[in-house]
Amino acid sequence: LPLEDQLLATLAAHDYTRTAPVEIQSFEIGNLKYLRGKLADGTRGNIRLLQLLGDAEAQPYDAAAAGGRLDYAQMMTPAGLREVATYADAIGPSTRAIIPLTPRQTLGVPTSLVHDAHAVGLEVHPYTFRPENLFLPRELWRGDDPCSVNEAGAIAEIRIYLATGIDAFFTDAPAIGRKALDGR
Repeated sequence: LPLEDQLLATLAAHDYTRTAPVEIQSFEIGNLKYLRGKLADGTRGNIRLLQLLGDAEAQPYDAAAAGGRLDYAQMMTPAGLREVATYADAIGPSTRAIIPLTPRQTLGVPTSLVHDAHAVGLEVHPYTFRPENLFLPRELWRGDDPCSVNEAGAIAEIRIYLATGIDAFFTDAPAIGRKALDGR
């Protein structure tokens, strides 16, 4: 359902959301392009748009529904990122699109995604850092229980990603994210 105009009206109806930073994110493309057009006059400079990027082989729903072939892998190429930069301020890839895991589930070699996005003026806000061992690369686990909360491992992982040049990040554990930032 088209909710973009209703969302902008709701944001405009409240003092706080007229001035506070707002980031609208979507895995689809058309709604972000529509919003960019509505925000083109610059009067709502506090609103930024973020293109979420799913698994490389997946497609944005609106592209697939229209019969298109565009997938997230294409969107993460230099040419794809140039197109995204025409309507978004940032991208939100999965963490593993920036540093993939090896077959042994350890951190591999960083991709060029952060560099390529920055080259076209996009910020990079990966998702989602989680503190349970299950979501961490194997070399950062503490103990053998995949469900164990591992604050030290989560902080270490976030810091590794910060070193790649990411601009922000999503986390399920904001206090741990803050600790990762404070220790830089």
